Amino acid sequence: MAPGRVAFGLLLIGELIQLGAIIIGGAAYPGYDHARQYISELGATGAVTGPIVSWWGFVPSGLFITGFCLIAAGLMRRSGLAVAACLMLAWYGLSLSAAGVYPCAFECARTEVTFDAMMHDLVGGTGYLTGVLGVALAALSIRSSDARWLRPLGLICAVVAATGFSAIIVDVELGGVFQRALEGALAVFLLAFGWALARGSSLTTRA
Repeated sequence: MAPGRVAFGLLLIGELIQLGAIIIGGAAYPGYDHARQYISELGATGAVTGPIVSWWGFVPSGLFITGFCLIAAGLMRRSGLAVAACLMLAWYGLSLSAAGVYPCAFECARTEVTFDAMMHDLVGGTGYLTGVLGVALAALSIRSSDARWLRPLGLICAVVAATGFSAIIVDVELGGVFQRALEGALAVFLLAFGWALARGSSLTTRA
């Protein structure tokens, strides 16, 4: 099987696991509010869904997404900008896994400072930052005429993701909505990017 198709398969599995963890975990968490609560709260220390969502949701989904990004970096190795973008996105994938290894405190309360909670915020924050930058750089690296749609899509997704990330930083009331917008924008671009690679598009050269 072509590397591009393998990479897209890994990405698709990772995104489906992540989506399933959010939907099933949210349904199993009494009183969980997707609009106001963060995704990490589903895997938090002391949460009824904590261990399952963390180890069967966050950890494997992040590893699959990271695998996609590393293969994509190899496929686009002729462009330094594209490789840098893929490596940034790989760190975003690893940060998803780290969120499961280092869960936040119950309800992600900022008042309880533990090593796991500090690592969760540090790795998660840098992961979102590199995710936003990675999408923007990947979009700018696109040179293929048969995938010209990918550049504007990527820039739009980067703006949406940056907006969501900014809202999370200031801890707005509807933080859950903004985090899902951030995660959704990254997922949309990654899936579109992966689909283009699976089709065999040479994204960094004119077709």
